[in-house]
Amino acid sequence: NSLRPRFQAVLASAWISKRSANRYVDEYVKRVKAESSQTKTSARQAVPFDPPIQVQVLRAVEPFAGYEPLDAINGGEDSLFHVRLKQNLVFGVSDGVGGWNESGVDPSIFSRSLTAYSAAAAENTFLLHDSDEADPKDIMRRAFAAMRCDNIPAYGSATELVLNLSLASGNLQAAQLGDSTFVILDPKQKARVVSAEQQHRFNMPYQLTIPPTGDGPEPLKPAAEGEEDSAQFFRPRPETEQTRKQIEEDDFSDLSLVGFDTPNDARLEKHTLGHNDIVVAATDGLFDNVAVDEVERLADRFMLAISKISSIPGAKRPQDIDLFGGLAYSIAAQAVTNYIQRDLKSPFAERAKLAGYSYTGGKPDDVTIMLAWVRETSRVEAQERQNENKPKL
Repeated sequence: NSLRPRFQAVLASAWISKRSANRYVDEYVKRVKAESSQTKTSARQAVPFDPPIQVQVLRAVEPFAGYEPLDAINGGEDSLFHVRLKQNLVFGVSDGVGGWNESGVDPSIFSRSLTAYSAAAAENTFLLHDSDEADPKDIMRRAFAAMRCDNIPAYGSATELVLNLSLASGNLQAAQLGDSTFVILDPKQKARVVSAEQQHRFNMPYQLTIPPTGDGPEPLKPAAEGEEDSAQFFRPRPETEQTRKQIEEDDFSDLSLVGFDTPNDARLEKHTLGHNDIVVAATDGLFDNVAVDEVERLADRFMLAISKISSIPGAKRPQDIDLFGGLAYSIAAQAVTNYIQRDLKSPFAERAKLAGYSYTGGKPDDVTIMLAWVRETSRVEAQERQNENKPKL
């Protein structure tokens, strides 16, 4: 028997592919034009902007009943995963490098397979004690080595960010390779940690790569224009004694020799989280288009509403959870709103200027975000008891 963890977390994920967003924006523009042409100016109704963003919200608390791990999503060339590992929540995002489409290789299969292999590597991590912490860089290493070992037709490149949140200690470890980054918001929704992108040069992030080879399986082709996004990916094959040895001994020296990045190049960071801290992890589709202070403002608005609801006597528990999912949706929607604005001074445009390029507007892209709201179990339970004892209005 183990002591229950000191912390609990609410995990909210939101994602939308660029293709799905573009289809929605095209239809939205038509609706706005139709509304403008058929209605007098004084009677016009604002057409709501509600892109079809997928949202998932889960509570990672004891007991674990109801928690379902996820190893991949259909997010265009983006993907994500999350698993429970004893008293740890392991989660992360990956962004396939779109340039492979021009070579007839579908990079979305690579990024989805990478998160699926990462989820499996996390679940198969051996921890002696429930409170022991997983190493996200080792999870990335074993996932990528297993993909290479299985010789699957998942070619291309992808960035990856893998995080391990210890619910026992509040420690957050992050292994970052490329420009999928994270921010930690304090209880006042101010960013106290903003991770830096890993770039070789402007718009060329560090990335994991498996190039097609003449003697390997044939690459799978990207979806054609007008077709639905591909949802295909691969999960790990059952390990044997031989493949387990091969995975453990893979040092990626063949890749390093020809200049490819490997999990060994991932930057490892460690931060300590406290009650009501929020981790915002995302592919570059978010932070290329939405400034950190915009994320702060959205979080402030939603967390204030959650605070008010949570203090109402007899308030139903799912309401604050649903609102947290609304925050994830709103942040992703802000990214789509920003990247369709051609005159916006987006974060991407600002970085382009610093690198000597002329660029204005947002950067259309797949958008994938994961929010982890950390709460101290004793404080949550104390608040619930206090609410139960208040007279109902």
